[in-house]
Amino acid sequence: MGIKIIDHSVGSTQTGVSSWSAKLMLTCLTVFMFSCSPNNNGNDGVDTTPKTPPVPRVAAPAFNADSAYAYIKAQVDFGPRVPGSKEHAACAQYIQDKLKSFGLTVTVQKSPATLFNGTKVEMQNITGAYKPERTERVLLVAHWDTRLMADRDTSRVNEPIDGANDGGSGVGVLLEIARIVAQNDPNIGIDFLFVDAEDQGQPGGANETWCLGSQYWAQNVNSEYVRTVKYGILLDMVGARGAVFPREGTSMYYAASVVEKVWSSASQLGYGHMFVNSVTGQTVDDNLFISRYSSIPCIDIVHYDPAEQDYGPFHHRHIDNMDIIEKSTLDAVGRVVLDVIYNEKTK
Repeated sequence: MGIKIIDHSVGSTQTGVSSWSAKLMLTCLTVFMFSCSPNNNGNDGVDTTPKTPPVPRVAAPAFNADSAYAYIKAQVDFGPRVPGSKEHAACAQYIQDKLKSFGLTVTVQKSPATLFNGTKVEMQNITGAYKPERTERVLLVAHWDTRLMADRDTSRVNEPIDGANDGGSGVGVLLEIARIVAQNDPNIGIDFLFVDAEDQGQPGGANETWCLGSQYWAQNVNSEYVRTVKYGILLDMVGARGAVFPREGTSMYYAASVVEKVWSSASQLGYGHMFVNSVTGQTVDDNLFISRYSSIPCIDIVHYDPAEQDYGPFHHRHIDNMDIIEKSTLDAVGRVVLDVIYNEKTK
């Protein structure tokens, strides 16, 4: 498409100079005026404005996928961690003991809860705080309970699942990050929050039947603490073979800038094939209630296949066991999260 230039200059009827000649004279005059204009930089047109050099990225400590795998296996070895069970109680103690062994300050928030089926249980939200005195913090989250039924399976539907990936993997990765942080100061406070009763919701039921632990935590968290937290990162189902992590819709709604920070880090580290740029619809996970009720912008790194529009063939099925856990997936997620937090506040 051509561009039409409309000439509004006065013709040369009084001087006999043609319109073309008038344009030529005007152009020459304009060029002369610009060529004689003062140079504000005083350096013959070279911009010498001081440039702020880019801050070099800090190389985060190495993530140990073998260690994360061992933490997952330890949870699975207890059996399904359904609230109210002895396996659940044993795993709660295991998580607390690990966090204490790393030198973190451990607190346990207990609360009665009623599951969608009427079962009354006691929830336990477990927090391990690194450098709790610091007033700039990042919140890392995973749920540690496992599904009370295999409602997407074709057999043993009413039996609980192992939850190696759905529950176990996020905990395993965070425990390894906690171990690393305790030995290598990231120069910022980190809180490791393990929420309970995430996976006990009613199939197809109301959103509020899910994520009971994070709902309770977010509605009761201290407002002064909230002001210290820059953002949160939730890990959910982060250990399966062939995992894909799209930009989850609830995360984009509440914390798009944090999504960009994490996915950019993944791309720079060479994990763009896993942390894909596809955006999903908004989902119901712990980050929803943390963002909504506490005002801490929290994102979700969660396995979801955009092509299949599903969380994976293991989701809420008995095949969610150690056989589907892939160390390279754990390694990728761990490295990305470490890269983000170690570059959050450079020295």
